Amino acid sequence: MTRQHLLLIALLSVSACKHEVVEVRDYQATFLCEGDQRMHVVFAPYKAVLDSQGVSVAMEQKPAADGYHYAGGGQDLRAVGGEATWKDGKGAVHHCREAPR
Repeated sequence: MTRQHLLLIALLSVSACKHEVVEVRDYQATFLCEGDQRMHVVFAPYKAVLDSQGVSVAMEQKPAADGYHYAGGGQDLRAVGGEATWKDGKGAVHHCREAPR
């Protein structure tokens, strides 16, 4: 196999594993978390605002292999389906589930 073939195979492998940012259109969700924590998130294209305990944090959408990922203001929100993991501004990790509408 030539060097060019090996380079092409390597590039195709990397692009197949690439994480993507999928645009989330206007959507709102309330999440119930362990320890009676509650958060509300308003999603818009490529950004979200997370509200919890009287604090609002603007977040930017990040690449995710599956589901979605937002980060900003020292906080991080990742979710797949209705299950979410939220790291608050103090670094505490909360396991959450989207509340039924």
